[in-house]
Order: sequence, then structure tokens, then C-alpha cells
Amino acid sequence: MKQWTPLYITITFFLSSNIVHAEKNNDDFRFALTPYLWAASLNGTVATDGESSPPIDSDYNFFSLDNVDGVASATFTARKNNWGILFDYLYVAYEDIFFESTLKQITPRLEGTVIELTGTYSPSQINNFEIIAGLRQQDITVSLAILNKAPEQSVTWLDPLVGIIYTHNMTTDFDLILRGDLGGFGIESDLATNAEVTLRYQMNDIFDLKLGYRYLKVKFDDKDFIYDISLNGFLFGLTANF
Repeated sequence: MKQWTPLYITITFFLSSNIVHAEKNNDDFRFALTPYLWAASLNGTVATDGESSPPIDSDYNFFSLDNVDGVASATFTARKNNWGILFDYLYVAYEDIFFESTLKQITPRLEGTVIELTGTYSPSQINNFEIIAGLRQQDITVSLAILNKAPEQSVTWLDPLVGIIYTHNMTTDFDLILRGDLGGFGIESDLATNAEVTLRYQMNDIFDLKLGYRYLKVKFDDKDFIYDISLNGFLFGLTANF
């Protein structure tokens, strides 16, 4: 992680300088805080210490989260003029059992956080369009209980990411928001792909309701640790604007 400290400092300085520059225009900051639930299914494979799990497929019925032990997530944004900051936090813990009550029983458990910090820029020439660039850190712990063994390994990595956000104003109260970004590029993870589509309903000047669908796939391979996982599912959020 120490090798990434200069990147954190550079991005923080870059964003801070642009916000300070924007303050000279006497426009107000716009803040938004969105706690949300991402009812995501998990698919893929994990391996640690040479032991790999069977293919994971946590298919669910809409609101069913049978294999999820814990989840917490929220997004915070700050915008002023053409510039902004986006911070997203996600925690999830997942556990399943394969070949239950047999000699081959395997209990994979995946627990981790995904933290994202990006800067946003809206070109003046294009309405409702934002360019985003920043970092996504993943801190993942994988354990595989097999017979009398329970190998466990924790890995933290940091990926650069670039992408776009487009907002389509459908009516005075409804917006359709599309986001796509790519990360990793072989620097840490091989590739990270994120795509979101969100319908936003403006209840009043303060609160918005959000309903959307998100897909996140990450492939990370580091010798005896393999994390090739995709998460996808519906998300629901309530935004407070201030």
C-alpha cells in the first residue's frame, strides 16, 4: 500500500486545487449522501493457498439474501461548477456451503470492502455528461473450510479507473443515469469492469429515490490467491441533498 501513497496525495491535491479554484466563482457547493442496498448475486471462483472453491453462483429471488452475512453501503458526492468528488463505500460478507454433510464439504467465505474515490469533470460543451477518474481499493479476505483445514488469506489492492456518467432528464421529476468505467489494466487486478443504470425520482428539494442495477466484475490473480468474481443485482437508495 505504501507505493500508492503518492497517488492518494496527488489526487487529493488535484481535487482540492480545483475546488479552491471553483470557490472564486461564488457558486454554492452541492452535496448528496446516499445510503443504499445492493441486492447483488455473486458468481465466480476464489482460491487461496492452492485450494480453490467450486464455481460460486449465489442466485437469488429478488429480495433473497440467504448467503449474505452482512452488507453496508453509501455514496457521497460534492460538486461545484464543472468539478466534483465522488466517494463510495461498500462492505459485504458472503458464505456458502457446498457438498454439505459429506467428506467433500467446502465452506467458502468471502468478506471485504470496496472503497472508491474519484474526481468528476463536466465539459461545458456537453450537457449532463461527466468524465470520472480515480482509484478503487479492494480489501478482500477469502477462507475455504475443507475437512479439518481452513486456509485463509487477505489481500488489498488499488486500481486506477476511468469512465463516464451520463444523465438523461426524462421529466421534471425523473432522471435516467448511466455510468460505465474500467479499471485495473494489469497494474494490480487484471481488469475491473463496472456498469450501472439508475432511475432517480426527485421527491422534493431534499430527497431523491433511486432504483437501479449494477454489475461489477473483478479478476485478480496473485500467485496462490485468485479472485475472479462478478457481482450484479438491483440497488435501492435514498439520497439527501444539501
